[in-house]
Amino acid sequence: MAYGKSREEQEIIARQSQLKLVLDWATTCNKCLTLKELVGITNVMAEYVVDGYKKSIGDRLDTIEDHLDNKGFPTKE
Repeated sequence: MAYGKSREEQEIIARQSQLKLVLDWATTCNKCLTLKELVGITNVMAEYVVDGYKKSIGDRLDTIEDHLDNKGFPTKE
């Protein structure tokens, strides 16, 4: 990530940007996320930004996708 910044600063910046990305994605996909889902997805995405892709992140994303696919979102009428 950014040179000259501490790991903590990098993680804060990553969380801020990924929180915005997750909110935009949820809005675009018409998914109403709970706060717990929002934080969980943001943390996984921020970890990806800071550390790069790992199998464990892929597994966590699969778990999140399975959860969201089976959650049953209300539809707008």
